[in-house]
Amino acid sequence: RFDIEALAGLLDGSWVVGDLGCGTGQISETVAPFVGRVIAVVASTSMLDRAKTRLAGVQHVELRAGELEALPIADGELDAAVISLVLHHAPDPRHVIAQAMRVLKPGGRLLLVDLLPHDRAEYREHLGHVWLGFSQEQVTEWLQGAGFARVNVVALPADPGAKAPALFVASATK
Repeated sequence: RFDIEALAGLLDGSWVVGDLGCGTGQISETVAPFVGRVIAVVASTSMLDRAKTRLAGVQHVELRAGELEALPIADGELDAAVISLVLHHAPDPRHVIAQAMRVLKPGGRLLLVDLLPHDRAEYREHLGHVWLGFSQEQVTEWLQGAGFARVNVVALPADPGAKAPALFVASATK
């Protein structure tokens, strides 16, 4: 993971970054040394507990319990937001994207990582997935529809040994 941690050095040291749907806090942990503050939001109490354990002693991270559909973040509070591998759990992804737009400052950046379309229906039952991935066109339409500009959606190269579906990364600017 050295490459990902090294790339975090490109972040602005004064930024407030939202890790929206932070899970166990891996992204928060990675970016915290490079930014002014991270606001990590998660709805699940078990994930919140795991994030608290992981992030104990990590400076500049504030954990908040909350839903992606009603983020406990003020309007325009964030310089950047990350939504990583959680959108497929949301009943209404457009509403999550609208919330990200609300909490970003003008010129703020959104980074969205999630699954490309796949046929693993068992993920709904076993993993709580609402969506079986998203097409690049669908994500582009949703981001532009929410008012984001400079939308770029790129399929990530599939890892030949991976058992999980392929991923995409989308970036956009408020």
